[in-house]
Amino acid sequence: MDKVFFVAVIIGVVTRLIMLNLDQKQYPSQPNVLLSQIVLAFVASSLGALLVPALIERSYTSITFLSLAAEQFRQVRENRRNTLQNLEDSQLVKRGNSFIEEIARTYEVRNYMCIITSFITIGLYYLIISEVRLSHNIALLISSLIGLILAFILRRISRRKSIEDVADVSIVKIEFVDESIMKVGDLKGITNVGLKKDRERFLSKGIGIEIKPKDNSYTNAAIIYDLGQRQAIVYNLYSRLGIYRENNEPAFVPLPRRNPNNESIMIAYIPMEKDEQKIIEAVKSCPILSTSKGKYLKLKNYKTDKKGSA
Repeated sequence: MDKVFFVAVIIGVVTRLIMLNLDQKQYPSQPNVLLSQIVLAFVASSLGALLVPALIERSYTSITFLSLAAEQFRQVRENRRNTLQNLEDSQLVKRGNSFIEEIARTYEVRNYMCIITSFITIGLYYLIISEVRLSHNIALLISSLIGLILAFILRRISRRKSIEDVADVSIVKIEFVDESIMKVGDLKGITNVGLKKDRERFLSKGIGIEIKPKDNSYTNAAIIYDLGQRQAIVYNLYSRLGIYRENNEPAFVPLPRRNPNNESIMIAYIPMEKDEQKIIEAVKSCPILSTSKGKYLKLKNYKTDKKGSA
C-alpha cells in the first residue's frame, strides 16, 4: 500500500508539472506561486490516492474529503482572481476580467487533474491485482505507465486553441489623415492623437496590426470580436514585447478596433522592439478564451466578405 500510494502521488504531481508547459506557461512563473502550486498538487494527488483504499474498506465518509478539497480549490481560484485584479492598476496594459477569470479557472481545474491521475493509477493497481492476479511489482509498473499516459492525454485535451487557429495576422501601415485622425491599414478613425510628438512616435516606432478571421468565417470573427479576447490579445503583446509608454500617456494605449470593411480587428501598437515577426507571433500565440466562444452560431453558414449564405 505504501509504495503504490507514493507512486500515485508522484504521478499526480508530475501531471501538474506537465501542465506548466502549456500555452500559458508564464502562469505561474514566480518561485513562490510555483511552490504553492506544487504543494496543492501534492494535496490533490494524496486525496486521489487515498480514495480507492478508503472505498475498498467501505469508508464512504471519505467522499466528504473530496467535497472539502473542491471547496479549497475553489478558494484557490478566488484568491488567484483577487490577486490578479489587485495588480490591474499597476499594469500599463490591463489583462481584463475575462483573461483573469480564465487564468483563475485554469488554476482550479489542474488540481482536479492531479486527483484524477492519482485515483486512476492506484485504482488500476488494485484492479490488476484482484482481477488479473499479476505480481505487485508488475501491477505497479502497468498502473504507473497508464497513469503517465493519462497525464499526457489530459495535457493534450486541456491545450486550448490560439488566435493562430482562427485568424490570419499581418502588419499594416499607420498614418494620420486630417492631421490628427489615426488610420491603421484601411480603417480610419482609430483615435484622435492631438499632439504632434505623439503622432511622430506612432509613425517612427508604432506597428499596425490586422487580425482577419480565417476563411471569412463569422464563427472565427465572433471570437476576435469579443471584448475580453481583444484585451487578452493586447495584453499578450505587452507581456511578451513590452510597450513604449508611461502610465500618464493614454494616447499610446493599444485600442483594438473592428474594421467593418472585412470584419477584421485593427490595432496600433508601440512595442519596445520593433520586430514585425515577433509581433505576429505574439498575437498568434494568444490563447482563445472560453468566454469568446459560442457566439454568432446562427451565422456559421455566412461569410464576412458576403452578406449572405455561402
